[in-house]
Amino acid sequence: MKKTYHLLFALLALGLLGHGQSKTAFLPEPGEGFSFNTGLLSVLDAPASFQSNVRSNSQSFQFMRDNVIGLSHFSVAYGVGYSAQFYHGNVRIDVAEDGTQTLVDLSGRDFISNRFATEYLDATVAFRYRGKANRKGRYNRLYVGGTFGYRTDAYSYYKDDAYQVKYYQISGFNPIRYGVHIKAGRGPVNAYVHYGLSAIVVEGAMLPEWAQARPLTVGLSFTL
Repeated sequence: MKKTYHLLFALLALGLLGHGQSKTAFLPEPGEGFSFNTGLLSVLDAPASFQSNVRSNSQSFQFMRDNVIGLSHFSVAYGVGYSAQFYHGNVRIDVAEDGTQTLVDLSGRDFISNRFATEYLDATVAFRYRGKANRKGRYNRLYVGGTFGYRTDAYSYYKDDAYQVKYYQISGFNPIRYGVHIKAGRGPVNAYVHYGLSAIVVEGAMLPEWAQARPLTVGLSFTL
């Protein structure tokens, strides 16, 4: 009889132990598959004569596939996206009929809008850390990644009280872009920083003054 009690006690202890382990077992939280990133755009190492406007901004979105590394808080994600960079300031790019570009300094002049912009089709890879989710499904996240893009368009736009013009497919802007980004936060809204390692301009009328200019975006990332 004692052996029977001992056997039942052992089975009960094993059952309770297994029940406790099932409650505390770690299951990786799924990473988001879509993010929209927006922020203020500044130009590092720009010419001293360039006066950036606070309207300068960068917008991008990404579709990502997440691959968890075992039963851990870490994963590797990759995907594609699209980005646009809008540089507002006092430099106007004028294009003649033969394609010749001329830079016009608008300092001291009145105008409604002036910018040059680039757009890229991007490929992105990121190393991700995600903490344990709370009851609302929110978790701490820290993502570090890189972006490689191929330019699809570059244009110049100018508007004042009497004149408005837009030039498409302007040459001289870098046909590729690459850079690194960090995303950190909790929940669907996170801090986002992207630093461009590639030059904004590689040829044309903006050189050599713009040879070292690099873009920096500081803003927010909205994730789903």
